[in-house]
Amino acid sequence: MVEEHGQRTLLIVDESPIFRQALAQLLKQKGVFTDVVETGSVSEAESDISTQDFTMVIIDLALPDHKALEILRQVKEQKKACKGVILLQGAHNDELMAAIRLEADGFLTKNHMPDDMVTMIRRVLQGEMVISDRLTNVLALTLRNGNEEEERNVDCLTSREQEVLSYIASGMSNKSIAARLSITDGTVKVHVKHMLKKLGFRSRVEAAVWASERGFKSPDEPAADSGASSSQQADLPTRVHFA
Repeated sequence: MVEEHGQRTLLIVDESPIFRQALAQLLKQKGVFTDVVETGSVSEAESDISTQDFTMVIIDLALPDHKALEILRQVKEQKKACKGVILLQGAHNDELMAAIRLEADGFLTKNHMPDDMVTMIRRVLQGEMVISDRLTNVLALTLRNGNEEEERNVDCLTSREQEVLSYIASGMSNKSIAARLSITDGTVKVHVKHMLKKLGFRSRVEAAVWASERGFKSPDEPAADSGASSSQQADLPTRVHFA
């Protein structure tokens, strides 16, 4: 299958050769990426990121010695256009909080069905911030444990800032929000900056998870399919959403 959006390259950093090779094969077969590099070596990953322009880097948070965070930080600092996605399996509270602060573009588990994994990764490529349903409660708990409890009241926000927060809670990028509101990308960035400062958040991921937990969603977000079974709903790829 030929990727219709031109060259897209992926780096997978995971210590399990079976998992990373299977994921690489799946994403190439589905046409999500034209080229995939996979490695279990942190030093190789760091070198590849420095010398190549990847569209996305998928990183296993279970890499030893907090190396996953170092790789994510490198992506965010050196490759602004590259998407950084975190894979989780098990509890990594300290590392997870740090990944939130570094503003990873997605948080996914390893046990999704193949088609669901493909869908979620496509959504990240489209600019959405995607979090597996199975991780939303974990993320919310991590945020609560990682921050001093403080009262946050959206009444301190302007109506436009509240609107922007609702779209962020639905996983939309600044570019998508700008198009929806018919304003510039720069104006959205200003609203986001002010909103984060007023609510006391250090990243938009924190704001998104907090707002999602409290029922914020974009006005045009479709309702969940009530006819789906609970097991089906658990596997559905979503934006930032709390069941």
